[in-house]
Amino acid sequence: MRSTLRISFMVSLMILFVSHASSQEQYPTRPITMVVPYTAGMIDTMTRTICKVAEKELGEPIVVENRPGAAASIGMNYVLKSKPDGYTIGSTTTTSYITTPHTQKVPYNVLTDVTDIMAFCRYNQILCVRTDAPWKTYEELIDYAKKNPGKFKYATPGVGTAQHICIEQIAMKEGIKWTAIPFKGGGEAVLATLGGHTDGVGMSSIETSAHIKAGKLRPLLVLTDSRLPDFPEIPTILEKGYHFTATTYVSVYGPVGLPESIRQRLEEVFKKVMSDPSFIEAARRFQIEIPYMSGKEYSAYWRSKYDERGKIIKGLGLEAK
Repeated sequence: MRSTLRISFMVSLMILFVSHASSQEQYPTRPITMVVPYTAGMIDTMTRTICKVAEKELGEPIVVENRPGAAASIGMNYVLKSKPDGYTIGSTTTTSYITTPHTQKVPYNVLTDVTDIMAFCRYNQILCVRTDAPWKTYEELIDYAKKNPGKFKYATPGVGTAQHICIEQIAMKEGIKWTAIPFKGGGEAVLATLGGHTDGVGMSSIETSAHIKAGKLRPLLVLTDSRLPDFPEIPTILEKGYHFTATTYVSVYGPVGLPESIRQRLEEVFKKVMSDPSFIEAARRFQIEIPYMSGKEYSAYWRSKYDERGKIIKGLGLEAK
């Protein structure tokens, strides 16, 4: 009798194991929800574009759902509190990992609750002034700021954004003081500079390139890793000897506990579809780079910057109370 029960128990375990393995091998078997924590814009468009191609590879629809608000923490919290089965994943930016948790109290811990799947694009940032401004080079601007504390006013798309943090890091490094003027978005920030309400603006080429080409804005410094194809003569922040940037990646992630087989499947598919013409064209339209970064590489990247960003935010008095 005991032998029979033992055999029945072992058979049941084997069935459960095979069933579990089979379900992972067959993933996905139903639609996947991709949560975007922002409204319409570059990140939403790039996410929808890559998902449209990826769903053909996966054989199931990927439904993109916008859950904006609270500096992307509303959407991120939804994903991280979801069942880790690969059917609810999200896209977000590096800021959600290294800035937001320091500037506000969030109901999750990015250091323990996230499974990084991969990163699929990054956008650049440029420090610009109006073309009628007296500063022809970045060095001239720094020299002016040193002699005129607080007088140079620059526009940002909001407090705690990558541009704002980076430009303030420059001020800390140079021992200068200038004045940040936050706006509700990149469009407003650029218009404020064009209209003479601010002296400069830190913003991505998505919002600034047309004005640069039209001769209305003068780019002085690329705040991200590499020179821009449209403006190859403009030096990067790294070339000026700084060891920080405003580089911002857009990545795909899931909750902790996501099975490695599913994470790897998603990583492989999203990497493959990055070579699709529709995705490349969307990136060209938004003037962003599309370097692939694996989940492991991206996790190491943002985690290496987490503590440093926290110190900067505290130094600026922007930490969550």
